[in-house]
Amino acid sequence: MLTILREEQFDDFYQLMKDSFPIDEYRPCQKQRTLLSHPLYQIYVYEKDQELAAFFAAWEGLHFIFLEHFAVKASFRNGGLGSKLLQTFLKQQAKPVVIEIEPPEGEIEKRRARFYERNGFILSQWGYVQPALAKEQSPVSLVLMSYPNPLQEQEYLSFKDWVFKHVYS
Repeated sequence: MLTILREEQFDDFYQLMKDSFPIDEYRPCQKQRTLLSHPLYQIYVYEKDQELAAFFAAWEGLHFIFLEHFAVKASFRNGGLGSKLLQTFLKQQAKPVVIEIEPPEGEIEKRRARFYERNGFILSQWGYVQPALAKEQSPVSLVLMSYPNPLQEQEYLSFKDWVFKHVYS
């Protein structure tokens, strides 16, 4: 069901990323492409009818998985596919999973938080400002959610140190 991204799928993956996230929340194309060889980074894809329908971009930390990006192509949304794929992804992980979301203040952000809560994630009180991913981009305020257990303060501090060292360095 979920497979590892193949090089020839990169352009479709990157287009789905661009279609799914604000520009400040993903890397420029070449920076993203160079991550494909990073030993802690992996992109999992789901294809339907020979079309890239969804992806998960994840980092593996010592004590957790950081699910940095998850998207379902618009034409495949609203049929339960996102929840089904997320549950499949979570079952394949031997470590807790941490995600970042924008603070759930607006309607879209609240809907996103509820989606993750329905899928077992717990909103934490902790967050940070993601640094700009490129010169022309802006920093983004984010809060953390975790699965399957609430994030404790020491876990948050450990995760934050790790993510700024390995992902946002």
